Amino acid sequence: MIEVNERVEAPASAQAVWDILSNPQAVVECVEGAQLGDKHDDGTFDASMVVKFGPAKVKFTTRIALELDPATRTGNVSARGKDNQGGTRVRATMKFGVVENAGAPGCAIPITAEVEVGGKLAHLVETGAALVVKRMTKDFTERLAARCAAA
Repeated sequence: MIEVNERVEAPASAQAVWDILSNPQAVVECVEGAQLGDKHDDGTFDASMVVKFGPAKVKFTTRIALELDPATRTGNVSARGKDNQGGTRVRATMKFGVVENAGAPGCAIPITAEVEVGGKLAHLVETGAALVVKRMTKDFTERLAARCAAA
C-alpha cells in the first residue's frame, strides 16, 4: 500500500480552484499523461494514464468514480484499473479539499490517498513510488497554478 499525504498551494481563491477541481476534464488537463474517456450512466468515467517509472512507461486504463461536495469544497475519488499488458492491477482512493489560506493569498489543497498495486509490476511501482509521486505532485501543482493564473 502506498500512502500519499500532500498539501498543494494554489495561487488563486478557493472558489476558483474548486471550479477547476470539480471539473474532471480540467483536472485531467493538469495531469501529464492522463486522458478522460467516456462518462457512464452511473456517473463513473473511463480514463487512462501513462506513468513513467525511470526509463519504463506503463499505461493504465481505469474506471473513476467521483464524489463532490460543493458546500464544503471536498471530494473523493476512487479508481480501479490495470496496465495495458493486463498483468498489473491498481486500486486507488483519494480525498481532497480546498481551503482558504489564513491571512495569505491563495488557497491550499490537502490531499490524502492510498494506492494499492498488485501483479507483475508491483515491486517496480512500490520501490519507485515516492519519487514518482513527488514528481507527479510537482507537475500537477505547476499545471494547476498555470491554469489558475489563466482563469
